[in-house]
Amino acid sequence: MRRALAGALACALGGCTLITDSFLSNDFSGDPFPIGVDTASGALMVGVRTDRPGDQRAVLDLLSPFTLVDPGNADAPSLSYVDLTLLGRAADGSLSQPRARFPQAQLIALHPCAIPDGADPRSLPPCKVGTPAAPQVFDAVIGADALAGDAVRLRLGEDQIFVLADVGGSDRGRTLSCEAVFNSPYRGGGTLVLAGTELPFGNRRITLDACLGQDVDPLPAGAKLRQHGADALFVASTSIGLSILSQTAYERYRMAVADDMLTPPPLPFDQLPAGSVFLPSGEVTGGRLASIDRLALVGPSISNALSPCRHIYAHHVLAEGVLAAISPEQSNQTCAELTGGDCPCKDGNTFCAVPAVLELDPPAGGTGFDILVVPDTDPTLQALRTELRPDQPEVDGILGTGVLRAAEIDADYPHDRLIARCRDRNCLARPQLTMDRDRCQINRCITGAAQPLGCPGT
Repeated sequence: MRRALAGALACALGGCTLITDSFLSNDFSGDPFPIGVDTASGALMVGVRTDRPGDQRAVLDLLSPFTLVDPGNADAPSLSYVDLTLLGRAADGSLSQPRARFPQAQLIALHPCAIPDGADPRSLPPCKVGTPAAPQVFDAVIGADALAGDAVRLRLGEDQIFVLADVGGSDRGRTLSCEAVFNSPYRGGGTLVLAGTELPFGNRRITLDACLGQDVDPLPAGAKLRQHGADALFVASTSIGLSILSQTAYERYRMAVADDMLTPPPLPFDQLPAGSVFLPSGEVTGGRLASIDRLALVGPSISNALSPCRHIYAHHVLAEGVLAAISPEQSNQTCAELTGGDCPCKDGNTFCAVPAVLELDPPAGGTGFDILVVPDTDPTLQALRTELRPDQPEVDGILGTGVLRAAEIDADYPHDRLIARCRDRNCLARPQLTMDRDRCQINRCITGAAQPLGCPGT
């Protein structure tokens, strides 16, 4: 029995789903109005109503590929199909207001977190999410499988989510509306062994390239535009507030900002205070608490394969830098000449396609985005790496909700994309730049100028 539980927990860390078709459609489950959620612990907490007596307190986690309820005991896992109702915040503050319905959702009865030694198998202690200082108990998880065919909008700064049929508009239309479109972010897939039964699962995890410690935007007066920062790959989760980062990725960040006058030197790993965090699958221990002064999320390469930090440099140069007003047909200088020898485009071209970028700064007065730095051998990260190989590079961390509070994020499953727009000044969305003629509008999106660069007559 414990072996079956361990296999199920390993699958939870690796991102399994019980849906054979990775984007299987279901009936529309929600409505166009906001759903109040509890984000005090960093996790998205909602209520859920199933066929079991009473309502359960649930974590809505887009990293978890399946939906489960904690039976409170160590019995063998079971699988059923039930009508599931998502409960949002009511007027009295309780998570009891019916807001979305998922008919015949797949539901696993399974204790999601590790079982403590000596625990009574007939009455297990509840699982927790959050930090050791302020944990919250839960007894259910709403995973990505319940949302098949829907889109989920995260408005974390206002403690709201939406369950939508999808997000309308083409990628190009969304781009020209000043939104950052991240194409095909959902990865993973394999087979889950549950109580001796093999169940296939599809790609559900949200993978995001990132640049840690990129240059501030806008640059200080007189500063030179440059490639700056440390590249990383994250998997997004809505079950934690602070983000998790591997020790090696943290060291890359430390080296990248060592010469940055605007960033206090980050402490070495062994000088950081010890810390931990609770995921739905259990406590992540052995980590140390740190912060990152800023980061940017970067879409996948379009036609010009570059690293995330290099893409940010390219976007600055092409959308608002020395190449912003240069047409490939009109240029009398080479890209290398215009950029001082640091041309971001192949073959010296003065234009190349660059993906969307979402630049994120911590709230004013803060010390940065909170992270938990863990050893490279952390089991959670190792399970995610195993699941993503060889499709993706090695996973460097798990992106928590604390980083995304200045943005509004659409997980548009039906259209296989993620869409981001900004809600306050600590966020800047840089839309995809795929065509030379779009530079005028993209520059307008970024700068708000009445006569932006790249437009006729500028």
